[in-house]
Amino acid sequence: MMKNTFILLCLVFSFSLNAQDLKSLTKSASETTEEVGKTSFIEKFAGDQVKQLAKKLSLSDKQQTMVSDLVVSQLKTEKFQNLISSFSPSQLMGSKAQTKIADSLMKSEGFNSGLDKVLSDEQKKMLH
Repeated sequence: MMKNTFILLCLVFSFSLNAQDLKSLTKSASETTEEVGKTSFIEKFAGDQVKQLAKKLSLSDKQQTMVSDLVVSQLKTEKFQNLISSFSPSQLMGSKAQTKIADSLMKSEGFNSGLDKVLSDEQKKMLH
């Protein structure tokens, strides 16, 4: 009888550990998915912004790379991470959220000071 009770306790204990592992794996997977979603949004959004600015300002390939890096670095700041997080994933794909993020980016002091270092005087005039 004592042996059966011991085996039963071991089984219950192992099931308990497996359940905890599953919970932590599920949580980890959802956090990873969320981060991947944010990263892919940032990359897509940066690409879209660079395309618009390249068309408007006739950016060289080198300038496009620099602007892309600038957009990504700005979108990874706490300010923009909070803004991005305020939208659901489905809202992020909509034009309303993207317009709000783009407007905030274009008004951002950090973005504008970085852009000033990348653009020629002629391009700066075209932007404003």
